[in-house]
Amino acid sequence: MTNKAFLATCLSTTMLMGWHGAASAQETAAPPVEAAEADSGGIAEIVVTAQKREQRLQDVPAAVSAIGGDALAARGINETSDLMGAVPSLQISTPYGKTQPNFSLRGISVANEFSASTASPVGVYVDEVYQSFRASHGGQLYDIDRVEVLRGPQGTLYGRNTTGGAISFFTKKPGLSGDEGYFTLGYANYDTKTVEGGFDKTIIPDVLGIRVAGTVAKGGGWQYNPAQDRKVGTTDSVAGRISLRWKPSDALDINLKVYAAKDNPWGANAYSIGQLGGGQDVVGYSRFDPLLNGGRALNKNEVSADQGGKRLSSSKGVALNISYELNDNFTLTSITGYDTGKYSTSPNDCDGSPIDLCSIRFNSSSKNFNQDLRLNYSDDNIDFVGGLYYGKDTIKTRNEPDFFGALRPMLLGLGVPGSYNNAAIGTPDSIRVLPAFALDPTLTPDMAGFCAPVVVNPNGFFDARTLVAYQTDIAINNTGNFPAGGAYYQGCLGAGAGPFGPILGKQQFDIQRPSKAIYGDLTWKATDRLTVAVGLRYTMDKVKFLNGSTIIYALDGTTPAVNLIPYAFPYDPDLPTMNLKEKANRLTGRANISYEFADDVMGYIQYSRGYRSGSYNGLAYQGTNQVYYIQPEKVNAYEGGLKTQFLDRRVQLNLAGYYYDYSNQQTTQVVGATTFTRSANGRVWGGEAELTVQPATGLSLNAAFGYINSKYKGNVVDPTDPATQFTRNVNGNPFPNAPKVTFNAGFDWDIFDHGDSKLTLRGDASYMGKYYFDAFGDYGLDPCDRPGAPGAVRPAGVAFTCGNPGYWLVNSRLTYKANDNLSVSAWVKNLTNKYYYTYGLNIDVFGLDYLNRGTPRTYGVEATFSF
Repeated sequence: MTNKAFLATCLSTTMLMGWHGAASAQETAAPPVEAAEADSGGIAEIVVTAQKREQRLQDVPAAVSAIGGDALAARGINETSDLMGAVPSLQISTPYGKTQPNFSLRGISVANEFSASTASPVGVYVDEVYQSFRASHGGQLYDIDRVEVLRGPQGTLYGRNTTGGAISFFTKKPGLSGDEGYFTLGYANYDTKTVEGGFDKTIIPDVLGIRVAGTVAKGGGWQYNPAQDRKVGTTDSVAGRISLRWKPSDALDINLKVYAAKDNPWGANAYSIGQLGGGQDVVGYSRFDPLLNGGRALNKNEVSADQGGKRLSSSKGVALNISYELNDNFTLTSITGYDTGKYSTSPNDCDGSPIDLCSIRFNSSSKNFNQDLRLNYSDDNIDFVGGLYYGKDTIKTRNEPDFFGALRPMLLGLGVPGSYNNAAIGTPDSIRVLPAFALDPTLTPDMAGFCAPVVVNPNGFFDARTLVAYQTDIAINNTGNFPAGGAYYQGCLGAGAGPFGPILGKQQFDIQRPSKAIYGDLTWKATDRLTVAVGLRYTMDKVKFLNGSTIIYALDGTTPAVNLIPYAFPYDPDLPTMNLKEKANRLTGRANISYEFADDVMGYIQYSRGYRSGSYNGLAYQGTNQVYYIQPEKVNAYEGGLKTQFLDRRVQLNLAGYYYDYSNQQTTQVVGATTFTRSANGRVWGGEAELTVQPATGLSLNAAFGYINSKYKGNVVDPTDPATQFTRNVNGNPFPNAPKVTFNAGFDWDIFDHGDSKLTLRGDASYMGKYYFDAFGDYGLDPCDRPGAPGAVRPAGVAFTCGNPGYWLVNSRLTYKANDNLSVSAWVKNLTNKYYYTYGLNIDVFGLDYLNRGTPRTYGVEATFSF
């Protein structure tokens, strides 16, 4: 199908009929005609600033969804992950709970990347300030005015790192028209207690006001960890903000906001599923074997992990927004933001077992500054937005990988000195070959001579499953019987080669990204019905990898033994750190033509280009050749759509179809125990439908449908290029986190409405179609439901090779409004207690699939008091 044919098909209402209610609430001051339409039974409008100026949602010629604060509350959307069931083509995953959400729009995401230093290709903004630190994206949804989700590249007005789109949160500002406030008390299962509130104080009417808002949530955990005898997956968060608004004249509006947030729960542990027969990992553990779990099978809410810990995410900052109307046509706006953040796991148990096989302590901190200065011009026929942008974010990362820690007491018990180290297998070059050595006849009396050199891993990267299995067999069974398919002679390892020991390291690096841009966007109303818009943005980016260093400790866990980045053996405390830098200048923009076929029917076609800055493969820790620069992403997007209202504005139907040409998509591959960022080319096409129906007063229906067809194509693996030499040929595979189908539907029904009292029932269901967790699809395994060949390097487990199956989630909320001052609600999320995964990582060196489970059924009550 050609691009033109595809767009024509997607614009056909017979192909894209669906429902949606994203704009079901009016949260922003709107012209009187809109209020009248709402009072007469029509769908209430919502005003958005998706194009950096106020517009009715239906007047924006782009794929935009908006949800007002009242609608967020009515649906129980109080976490960013809840947005996934309310917006088409939006998928949200996370490697570490709600503290670090990964947004995916139309199949464009960070995929399975888990480094806090990686920028999201879906830009996140709070009160128009760019939020670069992904670990701070999970704490925005309290005292919110609205959320706007812009799908598709936003390379003109939003700039870099918006190849997938942008998500903008707008907090409530002081209203300057009196005193008002609210507070909400809630209690839910797992003994979860919540308090949220906001208070608006007008100091000088229409001139000066202040708003204070905050939220606190504490609760027990939904997951039990037998190895630590502890409930995990807990709730422990606090956040607050103070907003000051000063409007000394009708022309000048100054808004200052100070905020802070902290989330520090006991993190739910990964459901690690062994990739070998019986669900076993490399050391033979399986969560399905009762004998390995205290004599009983683990249930769905249990993970036995010896290293699980807390997951801290905190942020604080200040934002200043100044708007000055120079005259009737010109407005000058300055948006300034500075924020800091921290993220840590202490530690993350990456093997999901009671054996000390894999754990990592991640620690990152950020400092971010953003300044946007723009000029708006508007008259009867022209709307222009132009500006200058400068931003700089610095993320300091300090990680502590701890692999195969269970071998430490075993080796020390066998008399191996604490000064012994694993340097020989810690670097890419030396791991490749186990050298020749003489056999020890006391260990192998039936063998004599020398063991020949053995190629451990022809790729030169750490893959120790065979060594571990053999060494463990020697230590426990004293047989030296190597598993079938092994490549070693009996006794070789125990005879002369140094024992395989734990790998405990400390890795540090800084990522610094200064960025400058100049942009302009012009909209011309050529006739009463035809509008043409063009925009350009020129971005100048730098990416710096600074202070890179990795050291490995000896067997005792405290003595530095070897520098891996840069390399020095023995350990050199004075070795200079690794410092690299790259720059990239990119031109992005859009061209848009829209036409009003009737008063409430508008169609548009658009070309846009998006850009995501390049990055370094920072999480690689074994050698300097693993730290390399990944070229920036680029998306050329072609889109067409229809926005309609009819039947006295009781029905609203919006349609969109798109085709993306995607270059250098950044994705993640784990090779051995090292993480690599790859890049690959591909294409995406799909369509969306959103519809709201207001059939009668007190009843509204909504639903949304999204279809995504993604495919990698045109990629060539270069065996001489360190950035691609381990990349599986992904051509033909779908993108990660790109379900073909997403769907949601819901209703709001006022069961009765008498005077001040009202009883409202909200119900919604959402479907997330099947998708893959990484770029390698089914890993060429057909059928997918079988273990890897004995002794072979397992490509992935069933959860990966078969894909994450589609699933439904059902939520409901019943609210009784007693009067203007009191309402009480009962709610339930995941009504059917669906067991599903949201994130996956193939860690084949440990023989397991790392999987995060979605939250099980939660339910509770809450009361809101308004004054």
